[in-house]
Amino acid sequence: MNLKVLPYPASILVFLFFSLSATAQIKAPDLLCLKGDTLVWDLPVNNCGPFVSHDIYTSTDINGPYTLLTSITVQGQTSFIDPNPNNELRFYYMVGNYDCPGQTQLSSDTLDNLPPDISPINFVTIENGQVSINWTPSPSPEVYAYIIYRRTNLGDVPVDTVFNGNTYIDLAANPNQQSESYFVNALDRCGNTSLFDLRHRSIYLQGSTQPCEQTISLNWNPYQNWPDGIAEQQVWLSVDGGSYSNIASVPVSDSSYVFNGVNDGTSYCFFVRNVAAGTGYESSSNIVCFDAEIVRPIQELFVESASVNDDGSVTLRWLWNDDAELNQFEILRSGMNGNYEVISTQTPVFPLQQLNTFLDNPPQDAGPWYYTIRTTDDCDTVKTSTYGATVFLSGSSSQTGTNNLNWTPFDQELSTAHTWEVYRVLNGAATKVASLPGTQTQYTDNYEPGLTGGLTACYYVLAKGTLTPPGGGSSISIQSRSNTICIEQPLRILIPNAIAPEGFNQEFKVLIIPEDFSEFDLKIFNRYGQQVFHTTNPDEGWRGTKNGKKLPQGVYVYTLRIKQASGNEELRKGSIVLLR
Repeated sequence: MNLKVLPYPASILVFLFFSLSATAQIKAPDLLCLKGDTLVWDLPVNNCGPFVSHDIYTSTDINGPYTLLTSITVQGQTSFIDPNPNNELRFYYMVGNYDCPGQTQLSSDTLDNLPPDISPINFVTIENGQVSINWTPSPSPEVYAYIIYRRTNLGDVPVDTVFNGNTYIDLAANPNQQSESYFVNALDRCGNTSLFDLRHRSIYLQGSTQPCEQTISLNWNPYQNWPDGIAEQQVWLSVDGGSYSNIASVPVSDSSYVFNGVNDGTSYCFFVRNVAAGTGYESSSNIVCFDAEIVRPIQELFVESASVNDDGSVTLRWLWNDDAELNQFEILRSGMNGNYEVISTQTPVFPLQQLNTFLDNPPQDAGPWYYTIRTTDDCDTVKTSTYGATVFLSGSSSQTGTNNLNWTPFDQELSTAHTWEVYRVLNGAATKVASLPGTQTQYTDNYEPGLTGGLTACYYVLAKGTLTPPGGGSSISIQSRSNTICIEQPLRILIPNAIAPEGFNQEFKVLIIPEDFSEFDLKIFNRYGQQVFHTTNPDEGWRGTKNGKKLPQGVYVYTLRIKQASGNEELRKGSIVLLR
């Protein structure tokens, strides 16, 4: 085999030699712990030279001065008892004494005869449904493990020992059913443990849905025993499996929160997070979820219109949200928009319809009629709709051949009338005779009976407008029809006051316009009360005779009775002059 000599400079070789020599050290025993008055250690491995002793130094002050307590000359010895009759605080360290000239003698950790210092818990939190405990490692160098204690029905019992790290996941805990509380104790190899520090508890969150209030109520135990208390409490929410977001900051003195505006059928998941003052440590609660089942309330409830039909009945129309969970509803009516009376109580039929109707038969000789709807949901919450009123039409005739119409203003809550349409009904056929502004409430119809063959004309008016639903939204076109009235024109009866049978006006004859009557009766008497003429035929006139003989000139009296087709009677009395 051929060996190749690397061409390193001599200065580098010298440097390597001195570096190796300078790092040579005599290791001390590994002072593990004190069990009572007994020091316990592990033996070191030193191969630099023969064993001489293991030296133990002590002091009552950690800063010294330290004096040699004893030299252990038995190389395999691993313990030593230091009687301490006064039970004073003492500090110890050890060095290894080997015959290794020129090499550095290392010392062990310095231990005291006190239990290990506590390892305070930083936070207890819930992660992925499990309890996670985090603590600050004990400053005592002899600590090699940590005992986790959890409160149970049997008291505080150890549940595990952690040898590495300062975090523990308690797989056996049940944080979704209760608040879990913990201690963490530092442990040395002699079995000594630190004192118990303050107990830390997980945040246990509970909640419930209030179907009638459409809310979710949350309550929890706030985090306890952070040195500086809680800086902030946060409520986090996920909707339908979405990402969590911080929806509220709750005062640190509170332990409850009410979430409003719950929607039926929506999934809500919550957790509460506390933030420690000073350190910023965080602790999160368990997660609670709710598939919300609330009583859907009436959210839209308004009367659309109240309109009179041909037969005098009233069709009431209203709208509500068709997902409402109703128990019953009532129809109320009033003649003055106050002191409403229930005219019908009904059980809703499901599924609900958004648009609903009701047929009412109020007295037809009065009006207007006001209507409203009152609902009761499954939570016994009562809600009343807007109101709507019919239009009441009245009218009269005049001797001048006109019909005068008057109607009540359009009174529909949330609505405005833009136009009125006036309809005349003759022989069952309706004709629009006028279109008027929505502010007008009267109209005069120049009705000419002679053109129609009848004295009676019927009328109704129709309001056309818009309604803006409660809470806004698109306007709705609406209309409301009034009651129908019929107006009978008076007969125009023309009666002469004198006749001259041999002159210009030769015959006493009654002229009736129009000829819309069923009975006619005319009688003429002389000044002695004797009847000289009688006829039931309107086409028959009196020519100043009785039984074919001429009557003398003078004043005569007549009585006239006319019965109209409608049943109304006209009675007239007067005198006529017979001229010869």
